[in-house]
Amino acid sequence: MAEEAPAEKPVEKPAAAPAGKPVGKPEAGAAPAAAAQPSGVSSKPFVLSLIGGILILITGVVFAAMGTIIAAIASIIPMFGMEVLMAAGAMMYIPLILGIVVIVGAALMKTGGMAKMGSILVLICSIASLVTVVGSGFFIGAILGIIGGALGLKG
Repeated sequence: MAEEAPAEKPVEKPAAAPAGKPVGKPEAGAAPAAAAQPSGVSSKPFVLSLIGGILILITGVVFAAMGTIIAAIASIIPMFGMEVLMAAGAMMYIPLILGIVVIVGAALMKTGGMAKMGSILVLICSIASLVTVVGSGFFIGAILGIIGGALGLKG
C-alpha cells in the first residue's frame, strides 16, 4: 500500500482594502506610526553637520599627509629647529581629529537623548577647526558645521 502525502493547507491571503480606501495610508484620526518620525533633531542640521564634518575630515587627511612628510624630513635632515618642524607636523593631525569628532557629533544628533550633546560637539569642534588650522574644511566645512550645530541646539 502506498502512503498518501498529507494535504497542504491553503495559504490565506490578507483581505484587500475596501474600495475607496488607499492601502498603506493611515485612517483619519489614527495615531502616526512610531517609526515614521525619527528621534533626535530634524534632518537639516544633521545633514549640514555631516557634510561639514566630511569636508573637515578630507582636509584633515591632506594635512595629516603633509604633516607626516614634514616630520619625516625633519627627522632625516639635521637642522636647527628640528623640534619646531616635528611639532608643526604633529599639529597637522588636529583637523583629522576634529573632522572625526564632528561626524560623531552629527551621528549623535540623530539619537534621541544625545541630540543636544551631539550639537554641542559639532559646534565646538567646527569653531575649533575654523580657528586652529587656516582653511580647515575649505572654510565651508567649518561654516556648515557651525550652522548645523546651532540649528541642532535650536531645534
